[in-house]
Amino acid sequence: MDSHNKTHQFAKLEDADRGHEMTASLDNPPNSDGKTNDDSVYTVSVTGAYENQGFKREDPNGDPIKPPNRKLTLEEISQGKFQVSTKEKWRILKNVSALSCAFMIHFTAFQGTANLQSSINAKDGLGTVSLCAVYAALVLSCIFVPTFLIKRLTVKWTLCLSMSTYAFYIAAQFVPKFYTLVPAGILLGIGAAPMWASKATYLTQVAGVYAKLTDQAVDGIIVRFFGFFFLAWQTAELWGNLISSLVLSSSPHGAGGSSSNGSTLNYCGAEFCVTNSNTNDNLQRPADSEIRQIMTIYLICIGGALVLIVLVVDPLSRYGERQRRPSTVELSGIQLLSATAYQLKKPYQQLLIPITIFIGMEQAFIGADFTQAYVSCALGIPSVGYVMICFGVVNAICSLLFGSVMKYVGRAPIIGLGFLVHTGLVIWFLIWKPNINNAKLFYMASGLWGVGDAVWQTQVNGLYGTLFRRNKEAAFSNYRLWESMGFVIAYAYSTHLCAKMKLYALLGVLWIGMVMYVMVEAHHMRKVHRQKEREKKAAAIEAATKQVVQNEPEETDDEKDDIDDDIIVTHL
Repeated sequence: MDSHNKTHQFAKLEDADRGHEMTASLDNPPNSDGKTNDDSVYTVSVTGAYENQGFKREDPNGDPIKPPNRKLTLEEISQGKFQVSTKEKWRILKNVSALSCAFMIHFTAFQGTANLQSSINAKDGLGTVSLCAVYAALVLSCIFVPTFLIKRLTVKWTLCLSMSTYAFYIAAQFVPKFYTLVPAGILLGIGAAPMWASKATYLTQVAGVYAKLTDQAVDGIIVRFFGFFFLAWQTAELWGNLISSLVLSSSPHGAGGSSSNGSTLNYCGAEFCVTNSNTNDNLQRPADSEIRQIMTIYLICIGGALVLIVLVVDPLSRYGERQRRPSTVELSGIQLLSATAYQLKKPYQQLLIPITIFIGMEQAFIGADFTQAYVSCALGIPSVGYVMICFGVVNAICSLLFGSVMKYVGRAPIIGLGFLVHTGLVIWFLIWKPNINNAKLFYMASGLWGVGDAVWQTQVNGLYGTLFRRNKEAAFSNYRLWESMGFVIAYAYSTHLCAKMKLYALLGVLWIGMVMYVMVEAHHMRKVHRQKEREKKAAAIEAATKQVVQNEPEETDDEKDDIDDDIIVTHL
């Protein structure tokens, strides 16, 4: 018991050295004397990083020993500590589920709209130009907006405001002109960066609390939460494409593909060029009434997602949102820009740039180039939704699967699988000649692409969360920045290059990104190994001397999260 108290005192000493870092709401606030209403509050040892040794002690009879009860003092409150009930884990799961469902409903509208842009707005490249405007604005927004907006509105209300910008882009589809779609796309891009940064910050923060409550490794929980999120998010492909396909297929011209002859199909696939698309009847724009019907349904989805966020998702302040802020001093615009751009100085961030750019390029390819050059060209526009449903379903299943499997096999083998799948698919697309009589190959290609995309979405997001825990907003803003840069690059050359050149570019960026990822993974594994060796030596010294000694200073990097030291768990 004395040893545990000494360990706790040593943890408090380290925490006090960092100063008063944050404040947070309390589930069980203290009274005026600094005492809580619950006498069953106990502290959790933090010397084992995210391993809670308090649950694993046993007396000679084999019965577990509960950690000592104590009161939460006013001094600890002033230092930013906060208490959490063990039952809070169910509320965390509710919040993660609600956030995931809101994004699913929200992106049912946007993904369905985006997948049709290169087909329904093909004239003068309007659709791809508007998407290029979306991601070009998102690149700038990633630098300037997320930190600024989250600081003033908090994570929850930043989500609400950002998600509302998507409604303007969908509403612009009623009057598809350059002067409506491009400005609406720019507005959407400005709102997208803080939305994604807020989502990633929320999931990473609550994952740290959940890992502490359940005595599990925090990086595994982060990947699991992201896996569940992307399971829900990727099903948006299913619902969005199902809506568009059902509406378009109900039209008199909904069959698609019937007007294509052999000579026309010769220009589909890798040989497809936008300049030759005017001769293909399958690429003609559907009736305006059908498009308006689809967009009305999508606008209703946007409203439903906003209602879910407002009414169901708890504010992040419940889980120490202010803890992430080093101070309450107001920063100027230049300082906020520096805080976001400073992330680029980190070697890990620099090495992850190519693979992050590839993630944007591969999503742009499957959503614009594959749907136009392969599906619409050979099968017709009404078939786009059905083929992309296969992509969404497989992607969703694999997102959940990879999030759970990661804790057994590790991150590297899963990323290796994604690399092999996408390399093989790109090579196949280069030699494949689409044929209307072999439609199952379109669904197979779409599904396999979903397997590869699920790898990048879950594992690279989780990798960012693991490497940069101290700077979540800046890290995920950089992730969206470089992913968006991949979208911009892909959409910018979409109307100028034939499909074959796009595939070569995709393959080159994939290989460069994979080489640099291996460098990050190798260095990170060596770093973790050295850290474990230092912890073993420190534990051996403490066991030999039977007293708390000041060990060598703990390495201050992004792999240690302050939240681990500042949670007081209430055992109910």
